[in-house]
Amino acid sequence: MRNKRGDTDVSLLEVIIFFVLNIAFFAILFFFVYNTGTKVFVYEEIYAKQISLIIDNSKPEMAVLLDVEKAIEFANKNNKPLDSLFVVDREKNVVKVNLGTSKGYSYGYFSDYDVDLKLKDRWLSIIIKNDE
Repeated sequence: MRNKRGDTDVSLLEVIIFFVLNIAFFAILFFFVYNTGTKVFVYEEIYAKQISLIIDNSKPEMAVLLDVEKAIEFANKNNKPLDSLFVVDREKNVVKVNLGTSKGYSYGYFSDYDVDLKLKDRWLSIIIKNDE
């Protein structure tokens, strides 16, 4: 008869790896669900795309007001300074919106206009200037 005590196919290392991978998977899943539950990512994407579309559909010397009350609420909740919420990278033609603690969301636009963003109260003023 064989000794059945040492006849296991699963080693301790395999069990440890299994538990570590499960913990890592559920931690990442929890982090994703928590962050999407706050909707910060969704609003970053929405505002970046709206501003890019406004810039692309505008003509020179045009000004557009955009209500960004929700963005200000998220920024205040995350202790984010209001002057860094909306940034236009003129060299790359990209609008960057950062409302939370992550890197934010960037979205490109095609126009070569000089764009100026000014935040006052709950309104974002998007001023399109001639490219000089």
